[in-house]
Amino acid sequence: MQLYSFKKSFQILAFLGVFSIVLISCKEISEDVAPIEIPERLEISPTSQSVMIGETATFTTAFFDNMGNSIASPSDIGWTSSDLSVASITQDGEATGLSAGQTTIKATYQTVEATALLTVVSDNNQVATVTITPSLSEITLTEMASLEFSVKNNLGEELTGKTATWTSGNIELVTVENGQVTAEDYGTANVTATVDGIQSSPATVQVVRKADFTNRSNGSAKLRIENDVLQVVLSEDFSTSTSPPDLRVYLGDNSGNVNDAVELATLNTRSGGKTINVPSEISITEYRYVLIWCKQLGGMYGVADLGE
Repeated sequence: MQLYSFKKSFQILAFLGVFSIVLISCKEISEDVAPIEIPERLEISPTSQSVMIGETATFTTAFFDNMGNSIASPSDIGWTSSDLSVASITQDGEATGLSAGQTTIKATYQTVEATALLTVVSDNNQVATVTITPSLSEITLTEMASLEFSVKNNLGEELTGKTATWTSGNIELVTVENGQVTAEDYGTANVTATVDGIQSSPATVQVVRKADFTNRSNGSAKLRIENDVLQVVLSEDFSTSTSPPDLRVYLGDNSGNVNDAVELATLNTRSGGKTINVPSEISITEYRYVLIWCKQLGGMYGVADLGE
């Protein structure tokens, strides 16, 4: 009887010891990967506006640091107008229309700059703004995008019967004809439409790689280039298992493990959208899979096959 009690007690202690080790190991999560820094950037608002001769228009800026966070704009931003005969601009971002035409307004801080368009009209029969919709399109190499344009005068009234000339800012990435955009290679290009000599603000076309998740994850993943930065984007409907500790996001070439894969980030939340910056030395076509992997215990919890 005493021997049985001793064995039983030993078994209980052994079980508790193993259980404690498991609990401790689950709490000892590996160190996070340092977030990838990206170039600082400026944005101008609005990106396009119009005024009559003699009127003024105000532009403002937003500034983003090297982690992509919006912070207060620097106080020493410089402003210029590409055509001072059309409009002048103060160092507070206030432009004055001088003659009919269009000028590019540029804001500069150190090596970072952003641009917007200002159209100056002499009467309300002239084209004041050209707008492309949608302003952002996302396609793969096998897809096309359809863009439309609208034209308004300085009063915001639509002008009909106009014809646009379409231009791609990078024909190696996308080509455009009569608003139909064709993908040529992965990356981001701007498309503009010009009517009566007045250019639109650019519409952005992103040629991406994307795929749905399998293997215990739902939603999708895509690789895109935005502001010259490669990103992995998990869709808003993404979800994965809540059970394993220490899930990480990887880029790799093996759907069964993370050998030779690149670890990008810890998956702190198990559902919802997430954008992860990728190191600059990695190209958009370098890896085939976006992987969700338990770093601490091993095991694949999501595979998105982006294709070759």
